[in-house]
Parts: sequence; C-alpha cells; structure tokens
Amino acid sequence: HLDHLDYRDMSPVLVPSGYTRDYIDGKISNEEQLKKIVDSVNNIKKSSDVVLCEGTGHAGVGSIVGASNAKVASLLGADMVLVANGGLGSCFDDLELNRVLCARHDVNIAGVI
Repeated sequence: HLDHLDYRDMSPVLVPSGYTRDYIDGKISNEEQLKKIVDSVNNIKKSSDVVLCEGTGHAGVGSIVGASNAKVASLLGADMVLVANGGLGSCFDDLELNRVLCARHDVNIAGVI
C-alpha cells in the first residue's frame, strides 16, 4: 500500500505540452523544478525504507529543461541502473552514451539490465 505517500510527491514535475517552451522563455525556474524533486524525495524518505526513482528513456532525457535523468540522480545522490535495448552494436552504443553522461554528473552505475 502507498497510502502513507502524497501522490504529488511521486511526480513532482509534470511536463505537459508547452512546458519546454515556457522553460526556454524563462517562465519556469530550473532551481524551482529541481527543488520540487528534492523536496518530494525527502518527503517520501521520511516514511519509506526504500525510494526508487524511475526515469524515462535514456540518461539525457530532460536535458532541455535542465533536469536530465543523470542530473537528477546526481542531485539526489542516487545510483543508476541502466536498462539496455536488445541487440549488440546499437545496444553498446546506447550504453556508452549513458555511461558518459552519468560519469559527467558523477553518478554511479549500479548495474545494467
């Protein structure tokens, strides 16, 4: 059961249509959105033994609004588990791009699935 959690803390920053444009136009503060994420994770930590943060896509998703998955993981002090696509060549290429971005943000890669 998740009754002990506020659902707003599970998705503290929503990115609806027009969000990116508003961010680029300066209507949305990078500091404000990152603070929402940190505050939400801290709220969840107060009543949870484990916090699992799920990011969408690759480590760079969210870069255009200053909140890539790698940057957020770094901000939270979280390790990252990468989920690879099937195949060989493109799979390794994708993993390398993710590895480099994680290294840039000092994020430990705890594993690859």
